[in-house]
Amino acid sequence: MTQSSDWQRQEAEARIREVLDAAKARGTQRVIDADGRFLVTFEPVKKTLEELFAQPGPLSDDDDVNL
Repeated sequence: MTQSSDWQRQEAEARIREVLDAAKARGTQRVIDADGRFLVTFEPVKKTLEELFAQPGPLSDDDDVNL
């Protein structure tokens, strides 16, 4: 893989775990195919207000609210 987050399809298929981990840690990964490209992104799960307020104590900076 290059530093630009581009993967050739064959390499990405062989190293899918690394592609997914990179998308989670560093953002969108591009998988280059002969006919175009795939964009691999990670979207964290958001908690509802009910889930957040069910926990004791203050909200942390990591808590993401789905309004």
